[in-house]
Amino acid sequence: MGTDCFEVKPQSIADKRPKNHQKAFNILKSRKSMKVVFLSPPQNDKIFPSLGIAYLTAVLNKEGHQASLHDGANSSIKEMVNYVDRASPQVVGITMNTTNRFEALELARIIKSRFKIPIIVGGPHPTLLPDQLLRNYSFIDFIIRNEAEHTIVKLINALEKREDYSKILGISFKRNNEIIHNPPAPIIENLDDLPFPEWRFFNLKKYIPQTEYPEEYKNSYYGSIITSRGCPFRCTFCSSSNFWGYKIRFRSAESILEEIKMLYNLGVRFIVFNDDNFTSNKKRAIEVCNLIIQEGLHEKIGWQCRAEVNIVDEELLSIMKKANCNMIEFGIEDCTEEGIRWFKKSHIMPQVKTAFDLCKKYNIKIKSYFIVGGDHETKENLALKKKYMEELDPDVTTASILLAYPKTEIFEYGKQKGLWTEDIWLKNLVGEKYHSNAPIYTGPHLTYSEISAASATILHSWMKKKGYYKISDSIKIAINLFKKGDFNKLAVMSMAVAKQKIRGD
Repeated sequence: MGTDCFEVKPQSIADKRPKNHQKAFNILKSRKSMKVVFLSPPQNDKIFPSLGIAYLTAVLNKEGHQASLHDGANSSIKEMVNYVDRASPQVVGITMNTTNRFEALELARIIKSRFKIPIIVGGPHPTLLPDQLLRNYSFIDFIIRNEAEHTIVKLINALEKREDYSKILGISFKRNNEIIHNPPAPIIENLDDLPFPEWRFFNLKKYIPQTEYPEEYKNSYYGSIITSRGCPFRCTFCSSSNFWGYKIRFRSAESILEEIKMLYNLGVRFIVFNDDNFTSNKKRAIEVCNLIIQEGLHEKIGWQCRAEVNIVDEELLSIMKKANCNMIEFGIEDCTEEGIRWFKKSHIMPQVKTAFDLCKKYNIKIKSYFIVGGDHETKENLALKKKYMEELDPDVTTASILLAYPKTEIFEYGKQKGLWTEDIWLKNLVGEKYHSNAPIYTGPHLTYSEISAASATILHSWMKKKGYYKISDSIKIAINLFKKGDFNKLAVMSMAVAKQKIRGD
């Protein structure tokens, strides 16, 4: 999250469009190309470039338009507005997720007010809640739902030529106070048809390396690649499939290799494959590894990826190690079969140990993801979770607070129980019941304070044990909570860690 945090007050559906709304579209004169700027909201300590807007920039430039982007890494809203001023675009597109929605909305509001140009928003949050955003924020002109590469070209072409856009699939918009949601656009079947993201607009010095990245790459740039879209699994806490779809689509190994080469030429020496599950197509994963080895890139770069413990095996891990895979991230989530079933994970308990043992055999580091919260979560289960982590002994672990994101099964479950309504997303969510601008789902057995305290103590103790803990990290977390006004959580988490230190845990 960025240092600037805003809550934009919703506007009633009865509010009319600004008087300059028609003027915004009148300036779209017929010409050979459109100037478009894409933005991601301000964020400190950003790890990866925003590849979504880099893909959109690339496809528009390929079609002959003039597109550029400004990623929000270590930036401010003022700096981003000044960038728009210098670029003088005719259209601005802004990516938005649930945690940064208010920064994105404030950015959109200022740009609309100052430059009187059409505003397009996209990303996970607008895809899942397009009606709510158009109903309450009149400065948004268009929402592109789901993946946007094909849709953005059609919409920009229509705006350039002043043609009717009411038949463009995958967009939502407001006309004469009526909100219109066109049918969804078909998924992009062949991902190899897409150009590589426009990396030339990213300042690679602004992205912060993770503590677990190998020491030998500390003085190099870090990059990320998306090699597939979609996820066949239906975890109760995840909204990824609502955005990308349940059908998983893969880029070819040859396409991935070419992007790796491109990043290498930009000075990138460590790559994170940012797929939900890089290894879900075992044959393709092996092909990627073989190409990396054949090109000699395994001696020049390191990489890590996400995988499921029920998919990896000895054949796959052995070739991944040869290709210089440094770390694999596994979503374990809980320490009991009951918890795994509640989260609707695809694995069973024995598969976890098998996968961890194989990774250790081939000297591939492990990052495990656990979740604190849920109907099954109790104090006893938290104690078991800590013991289970000790037995598995991952190199890095998390213990994330269970959050209810839009349209996830957990959010719908909480809504049925009367914990919240859809209007919750119009509020700036700060306090003991919320985290990262989303509601916490505790379950029936633990309080909000107990959930927050457990998350803080597990993370602190494990980072300290593995030598990744820095007091500066705790200070950063405390400063961010303080700036957001989240004083209750700051006190609870600080006290929990202090008690842990006193006990010598």
